[in-house]
Amino acid sequence: MGVYMSLYVISEAMNFEKAKEFLKKFVSYEGVAKIPYSDAVFDLQRVKDFLQIYGVEYEKLKCIHVAGSKGKGSTCAFIANYLWRDGYKVGLYTSPHLFDVTERFWLNGKDIPKNEFAKYVEDLKNFIEKNDCPELTYFEILTVIALKYFVDNGVDYAVLEVGLGGRLDATNVPRPVLSILTMVELEHTDVLGNTIEKILYEKLGIVKNGAPILIGFQNGEAIKVIGKRLKNKEDVFYVKDFKFKFSEKNFLDEARFENVHVAFSALKILLKRVNEKKFLKIAMQLKLPGRIDVRKMLGKTVVFDVAHTEKSISNLADALKKNFGKNKFIFLFALMKGKNVQNILRKISHLAEKIVFTDAHEARGIAAVELQKISHDLNLPCEIVVVRNPKIAFKNFLKSLKKNQLLVVTGSHFLVGKLLKN
Repeated sequence: MGVYMSLYVISEAMNFEKAKEFLKKFVSYEGVAKIPYSDAVFDLQRVKDFLQIYGVEYEKLKCIHVAGSKGKGSTCAFIANYLWRDGYKVGLYTSPHLFDVTERFWLNGKDIPKNEFAKYVEDLKNFIEKNDCPELTYFEILTVIALKYFVDNGVDYAVLEVGLGGRLDATNVPRPVLSILTMVELEHTDVLGNTIEKILYEKLGIVKNGAPILIGFQNGEAIKVIGKRLKNKEDVFYVKDFKFKFSEKNFLDEARFENVHVAFSALKILLKRVNEKKFLKIAMQLKLPGRIDVRKMLGKTVVFDVAHTEKSISNLADALKKNFGKNKFIFLFALMKGKNVQNILRKISHLAEKIVFTDAHEARGIAAVELQKISHDLNLPCEIVVVRNPKIAFKNFLKSLKKNQLLVVTGSHFLVGKLLKN
């Protein structure tokens, strides 16, 4: 990467579409096959320098910083919604988006309006044209916009979801009032490392001296590594030490229950006292697109879920059996690279009558034909079909769905986003 950004020609007032076009000028690693993950490429000092030059007083923000392999987005949503409903002004920054980039910037229950987002991008563009600024990536630029948006609006709390890893993520620039680590699994192994220890090195990079950290539900291996890494840190909390009255029976699936438990524990650390009845009502009523998202389409039942790790797929399978056990399941499935493919396929195959492999992302996705090959090597006990175009696959299998069948779209944010958007 170069040291400074290129200058762009000032044009007429920017609308939302022009704002998105401008943002495409920045290097994005969200859609590439191989992320050049290193301290040199993702040097957080560049982000700090840019924020200082731009005049964003992000140090004023009381940030809640959330990392992990699964459950980050849901945990962030539960925390932000309770704080908002409890009378605080709250900002929430998440990624990736399912439908539209404005989803990433949430303030007191609403995504940033498109015209306001365009104004923020235009202001940033004009500033870059007039100043020598460190070169940032697409995600880093969006993070700068989020921090400025929250500072400008004087939020009481800013909830920040890590984009990738944690240590080198742009959201790791502000000093948090609380850090949270949700469940960690082997994922993004081609980027973060192929062992739990290596992945936790990156995830626990969000830990700051003097700032408490909450450890969510973890498997045995992860807990051992976390214990060793944090043995000299005093302000470490574990979700298992926080009790509440409601149980898993209140929710459609174990994953939501676990994320709710983590969020509740985080709020207890922050606020000391939490209205349990109010929190439970918010947690049960909050609709999260793409999370056990049950919809009626053409009179048929479709479940959309962005599960993409071994544990999240397992939770999805349990939820399907619990809530739709009488149905036969047709899975429309895509998966990104760096996942535990074999174990994920084994888990859904024992529930599936048929798995339809499709292509959700040209660069980052595992090709449908490759998934088909892997499934044949595993000798999976279900019918395997390949339809490379996800929209055609969805249209055809939804139309042909029988009364006793249920269509499940899962494996990738990209797949769920493409199909829910249309």
